[in-house]
Amino acid sequence: MFQSLKEQPADKILALMQKYKEDPRDSKIDLGVGVYKNAEGLTPVMRAVKTAEQQLWERETTKSYVGLVGDPQFSDVMVDLVLSDSVARGNVAAAATPGGTGAVRQAFELLKMANPDVRVFVSDPTWPNHLSILKYLDLPVVPYRYFDSETRGVDFAGMMEDLADARSGDVILLHGCCHNPTGANLNMSQWQEVVDFLNTSGA
Repeated sequence: MFQSLKEQPADKILALMQKYKEDPRDSKIDLGVGVYKNAEGLTPVMRAVKTAEQQLWERETTKSYVGLVGDPQFSDVMVDLVLSDSVARGNVAAAATPGGTGAVRQAFELLKMANPDVRVFVSDPTWPNHLSILKYLDLPVVPYRYFDSETRGVDFAGMMEDLADARSGDVILLHGCCHNPTGANLNMSQWQEVVDFLNTSGA
């Protein structure tokens, strides 16, 4: 049964991690995956995190299932923390997901059910999993320019020029902070320009 499966192309980030392991230099630093590692190559648990975990453990009263969308109280607090009063609460829905890529996968599946013809605009480059999920769901992908390798920053003019093709009902995948994999972020005035464009275009 499994003979028909095709080997997937190597993930560039994971390949970079392997190159790091094979590099014999003592002064090397692994910046491939977004976690801190100490000199021994371990990601230590911060004392503040351990303290918070202990507080949660001491207050915890059950391990029972919380439902399909997760803990509603937790979701409400997260909406307040992230969006505050910048968006009308009636326009926001929140659900717990198994990690960031899990959230993207569930969002794309929801989009496919709501509108099978939806086009998804994705930054070039983006985290490779995004493209794999979109391909699996057979959703059309429209790349938009994002990273300028010469300036090592955002190609904002190119980005907005490409996004100008977006029409009402299209979806634009934006990385809210620490663009993956480039780390190049929009500044506040650029974000405002993107928001104004989205409001005008209906994307």
